[in-house]
Amino acid sequence: MPKAKTPKTIRQLKLLIYIATTTYHGPGDLTLHFGISRRMLQRDLKDLRDAGVMQVEYEKRHKNYDESFIDTGLDETATGRRRQHLLRLRRLSTLFLHMERTDVYALEEYESALEEYLSIKEYMKEDPETFPPGSLGKPPKKPVLEDIIASYYSLFPDSNERMRQRDFKALCDAGLNIYYDHRYRAVIFDPCDEDW
Repeated sequence: MPKAKTPKTIRQLKLLIYIATTTYHGPGDLTLHFGISRRMLQRDLKDLRDAGVMQVEYEKRHKNYDESFIDTGLDETATGRRRQHLLRLRRLSTLFLHMERTDVYALEEYESALEEYLSIKEYMKEDPETFPPGSLGKPPKKPVLEDIIASYYSLFPDSNERMRQRDFKALCDAGLNIYYDHRYRAVIFDPCDEDW
């Protein structure tokens, strides 16, 4: 069965993420990694440049792209569907580059400390002589999580809830970790992924 084709916007967002999170990303590496031709790679890089989110320059000596993530503004000559595509690509790229991240390490430390606290509490019930009840102390303090939805709306105040949900889905489709965690009653955004 043939592999499903990745939508252009998602492929270009993946390309931006890959370039932003790797050291070596020459044209040969990128065409191989994404399974695209060099011509398509050039078009994708042009769209990212025209969306105003990334500039790349090829270094012949190292056979690598040197990138900069500066806001150069949207290509104002774009019209119609192309303009809509560039606006969406710009919005999604801006989310990846500037939206608040969840401090996953703080969450992991809290969960580990909480697990240890609960274990000691159980031991106190079973063996109060070895684990005296007064020695436990206070439970670990839950870290304050970034409000990812508020971060989204601070970047795009004119957006509505439906657009936010579509944008979060697009970020997930591009391979980023963004999800609602019922334990914390919060949206978690941890863009780090081993695949990048």
